[in-house]
Amino acid sequence: MSEKKFIYSILYDYYKELLKDNQANIIDLYYNQDYSLSEIAEDMNISRQGVHDALKRAEKSLMEYEEKIKLFYKYEKYQEAAENIIKLTAEIDDEKYKDIVERIRNEAGKIINEG
Repeated sequence: MSEKKFIYSILYDYYKELLKDNQANIIDLYYNQDYSLSEIAEDMNISRQGVHDALKRAEKSLMEYEEKIKLFYKYEKYQEAAENIIKLTAEIDDEKYKDIVERIRNEAGKIINEG
């Protein structure tokens, strides 16, 4: 998956409820279902150009939501911090802290997997 596709797919997951229904549908079909513009146009009974224009507007909306709300940015920062916590716990090799280190790793893993 290209980086652009990945980003819009992630932003769609975060912000799909804020998009107009037709925009959300087009983003989902194009980025998640891998439909072409022509296939979407046929399914939605609109022109290919209409799909293209709606897709561009939806992409712009997703980027604007991210610029304002920053859910994906925050997720990346939390994930990075959790990964750093796991790395730091690897440096604790005192046997008496073994259980607490494992619990810290598990909690950090939950943060990483919640995204």
